Amino acid sequence: MKNKVFIRFIFFCTILLIACADNQQKKESASQVVSKNNTADSGDLSIIQQDDRLKLADSLVIVFYKDPHGTDSLRYTRYYTQYAVTDTSFINLLKEQLTGKTEKLDKIKTCRSEGKIWCFSAGEIFQTIYFSALNDDCNFLYIIKNGQFYYCSLNPEFSRKLYSFKALAKDPLIPGK
Repeated sequence: MKNKVFIRFIFFCTILLIACADNQQKKESASQVVSKNNTADSGDLSIIQQDDRLKLADSLVIVFYKDPHGTDSLRYTRYYTQYAVTDTSFINLLKEQLTGKTEKLDKIKTCRSEGKIWCFSAGEIFQTIYFSALNDDCNFLYIIKNGQFYYCSLNPEFSRKLYSFKALAKDPLIPGK
């Protein structure tokens, strides 16, 4: 009788040790996945690498805020003009721009954006890119991903072409008006 109790005790301890070892392995595996994800989500990747859907963009709507540097810091984005772009040369220029080095920030820069670009693929919007070219400190494109802000500097050629659309931009159509 004592032998049966002893054997059951040994068996129970063995099962317990195996279960603990397996659980530790799962924890280590999970921490490796988290570590890989943090690395893949670092500022070392370009914006287009952060969101590879951008490679599929086939059309854009560029939004220019009417008074981005005015006194109303909370509602300056409410009034805007917009311009739709299907020109593949500009879309490719945007994609090239998005391959540049990024800066990953936990908080948005204090510079206001002067507009945004809605990116579409097959008629569906999938990403918003914000932009500003106010001065050297406020010269960027950025996206928001997982609560992080990914910035890249605007190159002069892209900036010139982007802002050339401002003269073509119109007030948005409001249904019923």
